[in-house]
Amino acid sequence: MLEKITPNIMVNNVNETSAYYNKYLGFTIQMAVDEKNEITFENFDSANLIWALLKKDAIELMVQRSDSFIEELPDFKDKKPGGTFTLFISTDDVKTIYESIKNEVNIVKHLYETTYGTSEFVIKDLNGYIVCFAESQNE
Repeated sequence: MLEKITPNIMVNNVNETSAYYNKYLGFTIQMAVDEKNEITFENFDSANLIWALLKKDAIELMVQRSDSFIEELPDFKDKKPGGTFTLFISTDDVKTIYESIKNEVNIVKHLYETTYGTSEFVIKDLNGYIVCFAESQNE
C-alpha cells in the first residue's frame, strides 16, 4: 500500500532554500546532512548542508544540493534546478497565505477562482520551482 509522496528537489543551495521556505511558507528543517555526510537534527544554521527534510503541518519536502543530487542520480547531470512539474499544496486558508507573502515572493499567478471550485495562487521559488496553493471552495 502506498502511504505518501515526498518530493526530493535539486537546489542550488540547501541553506538558502531552507531559509526561503521557512521565511515565506513556515517550513522548518526536521533533519539534515552536512558536507561531512553527518546527519544532524539541530544547529542547521552553522553547517553547510547538502540535504534537508523540510516540514510544515503534514507537508514534507526534501531539498538536495545539485552536486550531491547528481552524484546520487547521474541521469540529472545535464539538468538544472527547477522542474517540469508543480508542487501543489492544499490549504484551508489560501487568502491568508497569499496576503502574507504576495509582496515578498515571485508571484506567477495572483489569487484567482478556478472553474473547478478552488481559490489558488502560484509562486516560483528561488530555484525556479512552481508552487501552487489551493483551497477548495466546495467544502
